[in-house]
Amino acid sequence: MWANAAKKVHTCKYASDAFHDASDEAVASANKPGKKLDLASNSDAARAARAMQEAISGEPLTDGSSVVSHEEEVFARVRLHFGRSKDQYRYSLSEGTFRFLGEEEAAGKSSAFFVFTEDGRYCVKSVDPSEAHMLARVIVDYEQYVLKHKHTLLPKFYGLYEVRLSHRRKPLWMMVQGNVLGGRTGVIQRFDLKGSTHGRKASAKEWAKGRGSVLKDLDFVHSSCALLGATPAAEQQWEQWVQRMDTDSAWLASQGLIDYSLLLGFSSCQPELLKKPLSHVNQLEFQSASLGDLSSSIPAEEALVVYVGIIDCLMPYNWFKRCENVVCGAFFSADISCQPPVAYATRFINFVRKLGSPLGELQEFTAKRQMSSQRLLGYIVGEFGRKDAQHVVKYLTFLVITGGLGRLAVFLSSQRKLK
Repeated sequence: MWANAAKKVHTCKYASDAFHDASDEAVASANKPGKKLDLASNSDAARAARAMQEAISGEPLTDGSSVVSHEEEVFARVRLHFGRSKDQYRYSLSEGTFRFLGEEEAAGKSSAFFVFTEDGRYCVKSVDPSEAHMLARVIVDYEQYVLKHKHTLLPKFYGLYEVRLSHRRKPLWMMVQGNVLGGRTGVIQRFDLKGSTHGRKASAKEWAKGRGSVLKDLDFVHSSCALLGATPAAEQQWEQWVQRMDTDSAWLASQGLIDYSLLLGFSSCQPELLKKPLSHVNQLEFQSASLGDLSSSIPAEEALVVYVGIIDCLMPYNWFKRCENVVCGAFFSADISCQPPVAYATRFINFVRKLGSPLGELQEFTAKRQMSSQRLLGYIVGEFGRKDAQHVVKYLTFLVITGGLGRLAVFLSSQRKLK
């Protein structure tokens, strides 16, 4: 049925047709990651994307699936605030193909998969129920915040969908957000920056991906990178962005959220190709020296631009994160990623402020923090990332629980003997 539907000629033409055609040409093909998703296949990603397309376009749902759009009125207002009309959103999400970025290609450690719209403007991400519930909880406050801070660098959240597939007992939660790196010129290097030092080094496997790699804080520092504006206007704009991120991180702290990152996407192009940034990306021109030791990949005659945005900001500081902070912070490093919301926001913005410092200053700043925060087991065991920290906390929690149960069993046994 879907294959036939995909071939039909739509008689209804949206007012956004011209917009869609223009955006197809505007977003660089290199910034439309992944392979084209076969919507006729039976994979979870294809079936969920197909169900969402049908629901958003108003067509009857196939495969016995169902879709619930959560807080639709709020998201509709948010979309309008960010300049996305109902027709534009509907066209991008319900027409054309999707590009699929599977778990093995993703930069993060989660099992989420990403689906990008063909126009490169939207990312549809599968998320854990806890992350979906968190977005539903904060979306009203988020709407009020972005209304007051139009030029926020927070993620642009456009929709939240609960997709129930006939063969799955549990629903798939799908979140629609803006593509931070969806600019006119292809990204050549990405950085995911949290402001912490422990475990913030990309693996050799990640480095081997070349232009597809996502590097981290210590990679940025050790490669002598720094965000140096190409013009006084660019330097001033970066300072304004730092101020906005200060406000953004304070709002995230007020919501009890942590673990967010600053995503940087470096791109180079001929100077004459520099145009006014697309409305859905934050773009600035920086000096080629900003990429430090990695700048050799940039031809001397080309300009360097950077796409900037905060991502992954829906992690609450829950009981598990508190345990992770106490255990790993005490024994491995005081500068692990996991910190209380206010401390996380403070460290994050302090690091962001240093990104534009003269060469050498960021390296010295980071080296002092790394040295002073290291603990004995950190020296012995070495670096580990968030996933490793979770295993450590889970294991220690298991020992505590089983140890407590063991003592309780001994106590009850002794009481029975006394009787």
